[in-house]
Amino acid sequence: MKLFHICNDYCGSKVHFNLYKQLSDFGVYQTVYTYYRDAALTGKNSLDTGNVNIIYRPILNKWHRLLYHKKLCDVKKDLMQQVDCREYDLIHATTLFSDGPLALHLFEKYGVPYVVTVRNTDINEFLGFAPHTWSKGLNVLKHAKKIVFISKAPMEKFCRHIAIKPILNNIKEKFVLQPNGIDAFWLDNIVNTVPEPNNNIIYVGRFDINKNVIRLVKAVIELKSQFPGLCLHLVGGDGSNYGKIQSYSKQYPETIIYHGKIYDKQKLRDLYRQCSIFAMPSIHETFGLVYIEALSQHLAVIYTKNQGIDGLLDERVGEKVNALSRKSIKDAIVKILSNREKYLSCEVMDFQDFDWKRIAVKYIDIYNESLC
Repeated sequence: MKLFHICNDYCGSKVHFNLYKQLSDFGVYQTVYTYYRDAALTGKNSLDTGNVNIIYRPILNKWHRLLYHKKLCDVKKDLMQQVDCREYDLIHATTLFSDGPLALHLFEKYGVPYVVTVRNTDINEFLGFAPHTWSKGLNVLKHAKKIVFISKAPMEKFCRHIAIKPILNNIKEKFVLQPNGIDAFWLDNIVNTVPEPNNNIIYVGRFDINKNVIRLVKAVIELKSQFPGLCLHLVGGDGSNYGKIQSYSKQYPETIIYHGKIYDKQKLRDLYRQCSIFAMPSIHETFGLVYIEALSQHLAVIYTKNQGIDGLLDERVGEKVNALSRKSIKDAIVKILSNREKYLSCEVMDFQDFDWKRIAVKYIDIYNESLC
């Protein structure tokens, strides 16, 4: 099989790298076309394998974010100059509104079928705030062979959208639910016993508005008197709330503990194992690999209702919250700390479902079905 990926975010995520590497190990020949703004990203996530070719194209500029149709036109022109898509059996567009129209163009011009993945930005940004893009997205959906979703909650939100409802009956038979995987390190270090109860909470990720860390910080501070020794361990960096995080950690040094970025997986594993709860009440979340990493260490998780892993996992793994309510976040913390033994990820989860090798096999099945 010869597969052509259109992946605008290839340099910004390890998700695509992990999938393409496993597909390569199964003998799938792949070309990845990735386009972006920052030339410094060129070469990132390179794959040292003979059957994967990555085409890095730093062709975007600051105006492309505002000029959607202009961006599509410019990228389409560059793509056609870089690749002869008639050589490929199938195209995989990794987003609906950014990559999908490019795949549709190639399908219309050369007849190469395509699969499209619907992600968080498609639902919350394009469908949420960019009606001038909807006709493009709907056309992509109508002609796609398969429509892949990473998690159940975003898929259900997608189906409820006013622009999707009129065509839903015509496209829903093409829906595929396929979660992402986690690094093999976590699968090799699964904790199968309930840890000793403690009052430690951990967050791992960026400090941007969407990740909602400030509400989490304030919730923990307000619960300090109720749970002596309560601590929130913050791992990560970057984002618009980074300065506030620094301020809170200095003002409450015994409660808000900032560790910075941790790239060493063993150090991160050891920190997870010192905690009882992983909390990431994101406002929007497509999936959230860090939830699964934390669950592999037998932490209970706090996640957002109708986002990310909601509906994908057994509810006994944690508590869902209203991300915009500090009280809801506080109530979830209290529930878990007051009854920690109730949350049993090791008994209700099959972590092999998040093994990239198994996921790659499922994608090969999706691709083969799309060629029938």
